[in-house]
Amino acid sequence: MTDWNPLDPDLENVYYDLSSWSTDHQGEMSAALAQADVPHAWVESELVVPAEYEDRVDVLFDRLEKELGIGALAVTGGVDDEDDVTEYELDEYNVAERRDLTEMLIAAKVTHRWQEATLIVPTAAEEIVDGLLDELDGGEVAFDDVDVD
Repeated sequence: MTDWNPLDPDLENVYYDLSSWSTDHQGEMSAALAQADVPHAWVESELVVPAEYEDRVDVLFDRLEKELGIGALAVTGGVDDEDDVTEYELDEYNVAERRDLTEMLIAAKVTHRWQEATLIVPTAAEEIVDGLLDELDGGEVAFDDVDVD
């Protein structure tokens, strides 16, 4: 086992947003990672792994998505290294704002990946993402608001 700490800010980690995955699917991923001896942790519905395991985890994702029939609804291309991607440095966004943005991306069916506070999307989806960021910045979106009468 390793002494890796997913909360250590000095370590380079990769974050995978799995909020669209069911609890069972997330459990399948945890089991596959454990079987592959990949250190991992969960921060809410985000899977965190050390950056040096990213390639191995991507292979596991591909396999599980095919086996479980998930991820097939994502549109506008991929977000792998060989894909044409756009990166958004969103350090100024807090966790709740990033979660709201993730929900918006899922609803818009934009394939995406988080690497710490950097959002990575297919370049083909840049206009959509820019619009979503404008909505979020303009205060037009409030997933967490509850009406109190």
